[in-house]
Amino acid sequence: MKITGIFAPVPTPFSADGSLDIEAWRINLRIWKESALDGIVICGSNGEMPFVTVEERILLTEVAAEETGGKLKLMAGAHFPSTRETVACAKALASAGAGALLLLPPHYFKGNQTAILNYFIEVADNSPVPIFLYNMPANTGVDMETETIISASQHPNIKGIKDTSGNMTKLGYLAAAAPEDFSVFGGTGNWFLAALAMGACGGTMAASILYPNTCRKIYTSFKENNIKDAMELQAKLLPVSDALTRRFGVPGLKAALDSKGMRGGPCRLPLLPASEEVKKEIMTILDNSGLDKYETWRA
Repeated sequence: MKITGIFAPVPTPFSADGSLDIEAWRINLRIWKESALDGIVICGSNGEMPFVTVEERILLTEVAAEETGGKLKLMAGAHFPSTRETVACAKALASAGAGALLLLPPHYFKGNQTAILNYFIEVADNSPVPIFLYNMPANTGVDMETETIISASQHPNIKGIKDTSGNMTKLGYLAAAAPEDFSVFGGTGNWFLAALAMGACGGTMAASILYPNTCRKIYTSFKENNIKDAMELQAKLLPVSDALTRRFGVPGLKAALDSKGMRGGPCRLPLLPASEEVKKEIMTILDNSGLDKYETWRA
């Protein structure tokens, strides 16, 4: 079945000592379960994936499966630098309850596109659940080529991509050339409507962690050919999304969650907390957007 809709790449809550805060995780999951989200991504970039062990990813996924009870689709970040370790993680997360897995390309050695394609195919061959590719050149330094992604999309167990590159030409080619059951997702709320216009069938966006109903309204308005409403909401979402991603990153996102009655808490070192000045600016941006009126689920 093709994966579509709104997926939130949710943060991982930590205690002051850097350990997982499972009670905070449960609280957030219960809140998200009542929202307009189709699913969540566990241990993606906002989940501080590079700092989270296999064992912790398994626990987070098990708790999410228990708390959401099938109401939200679960996608979990399984990437590790080596193919061997990624395959082992993929199997473990599938057993823990993940319905799909998110994979960055191997990037430490800036490998060629053939090596990247081989990595995805090897993991997909051995994964019990579908693979979602993750093109994140701003963080990895590797931008997957269109031809590589299209080749990967032919694999029966590679079912989609989250693309954060901002290259609408690439996104358009992927939406047109990939198999019908391959999902192309926009990777940020900054240009969610533009991604939909180029053929995307969903989005995985930090903004949807706090503003899923807004993202849903953009999605449904576009599908219903109500472009005026979609454009107005996209314009309001843009400064919010930009603040939560490009400008202030995970520390800013967690501060925003704390301000809206959810559990953000500290990041895991070496990430540092947002300053009081940054927190104040984020709150001003969120309040000025006027989007909280759509997000009654948080109460």
